[in-house]
Amino acid sequence: MSSSPKNTSSSPDITPLDDQYCFVCGRDNPRGLKIKVTYFPEDMAAETELALSREFQGWAEVIHGGILATLLDEMMAHAVWHFAGPGVTLSMEVRFYHPLKPGEAIRVRGVLTSANGRRRAAEAEIIRSRDGRKIASAKSRFLLLENR
Repeated sequence: MSSSPKNTSSSPDITPLDDQYCFVCGRDNPRGLKIKVTYFPEDMAAETELALSREFQGWAEVIHGGILATLLDEMMAHAVWHFAGPGVTLSMEVRFYHPLKPGEAIRVRGVLTSANGRRRAAEAEIIRSRDGRKIASAKSRFLLLENR
């Protein structure tokens, strides 16, 4: 890891382009999850429901935590992009509560929680559908991209 300070006051040098190849939501990625996202304007939320197969496990019968973190980041990003505009994740803190087994249905919900200039905060959680148990949650900070 680099110890040099990062400049987060200006936008990263990227141009947002949805080429439908996102690993999580892109319909054209043959190895992707191809999730469908529903938006809830009254809550500034984005939500999806899915079940992950064994191909996404870490230890035997446990979905990999990195995949769960990816889903949390994706739903927060969808909430930010849909309700505030294009942005990138600056930081994310994830908490894991319970393991998730392959094939268990889940609901992943991300919510835009606050704004400060070009910065946005969001939160997300993964809930197991059959019993309502919280599997994981996250908090993130995003930086909105400048108009290009």
